[in-house]
Amino acid sequence: MQFKDAEIQHIANLARLELSAAELASYGRQLSDITAYIDQLQAVTAAAPEMAASLHNVWREDVVEDWDVEENGQALSQGDLEHGLLKVKRVL
Repeated sequence: MQFKDAEIQHIANLARLELSAAELASYGRQLSDITAYIDQLQAVTAAAPEMAASLHNVWREDVVEDWDVEENGQALSQGDLEHGLLKVKRVL
């Protein structure tokens, strides 16, 4: 598709661009090349992709596991407790 100068000027006005005559010609060629490429892409026919033979869920279910008292104590001893809660450094 070839763009006329008036069409390119209209697009430039919509984008709030002030273009010189040389820029109008340059952008006109570029827009024409882009639309020609899009036309080429639209002409391509592609077959539907084949579906995988067997699909399965790769995510595992969450399982809650309780820590034993010793392991829990070791984890909590690495920080400061305040009112029975683990106090952590603030994150900015």
